[in-house]
Amino acid sequence: MNTRLSCSLTTMEDDNNGGFQSTRPKLEIQCGNSCENVAGTENTRRRRKKTAGCAAQRVFVAAVDMINHALIILVTAYVVYCASDIKRYYITNVHVILCTIGYVLLMSEAILVLAGENILTSAFSRQANKNIHWVLQVLGLICNLVGVGIMYNAKTVHFLSTHGILGFASLVIMCALAIFGYPVLIAVKLRKFVRPVVIKLVHNFLGIACFVLGMLAQCYGYEKKWMYSLTQVENIDMALLVLTAVIMLLSLRGALFSLASQTFVLVRSICPAISYRDVESPGSSAGKS
Repeated sequence: MNTRLSCSLTTMEDDNNGGFQSTRPKLEIQCGNSCENVAGTENTRRRRKKTAGCAAQRVFVAAVDMINHALIILVTAYVVYCASDIKRYYITNVHVILCTIGYVLLMSEAILVLAGENILTSAFSRQANKNIHWVLQVLGLICNLVGVGIMYNAKTVHFLSTHGILGFASLVIMCALAIFGYPVLIAVKLRKFVRPVVIKLVHNFLGIACFVLGMLAQCYGYEKKWMYSLTQVENIDMALLVLTAVIMLLSLRGALFSLASQTFVLVRSICPAISYRDVESPGSSAGKS
């Protein structure tokens, strides 16, 4: 009797132990699956949040780009319309029309073409955008050369005002860019002699300097009260100055970012030990102090 009871108890214990042993792996598998599901859900949420953030950023950049294009067309069309009456101030009017088209319209759009978020040319290839860029630059150079040449022939004293000095400096840099701009198109082929990033960095820096000087000359031109004498609209000169400055800043956003990236790549290639954190450390430490 005792033997049977002990045997039955042993059998029950074995059955229970076996049951417990077979249940643990199932519980562990279920827990593992639930953890993986939670992690997968969290990753999905993060991806969706990141995608939504990128989409919102693209919409914002596209809106800013549209505003910039609208301002470029608005300022150019208004100035050309006001200066279209060439019976008054013939030489000055032609000078203003050509230089406004050259700087505000053609050069601004030429810079925007190379911006990846440009909605007008984003569907084109990189090579097509480069071709559009230099074509617009050449057209802008022609307009500016003719506009400055007409004013130069009409006057006996030249380049004494801030407007004239800035315009002349911009024109000189523009001519240099037109002459030495070809190496940028074949920078990869010249890598045995000079690093492509160096060629692109110099070209980008000179292009930004040329554009800034030209737009500043345009702004100083508004201060001559020529526009007010044609329109008799109060503060029209200041309004055009502000709009032109906004166009300049919005048009340069991509070029400035590219210049910063190229500078960092060049510094990194010269000093491999320097990292992005090292570049940020002086500013951050100064802010902390």
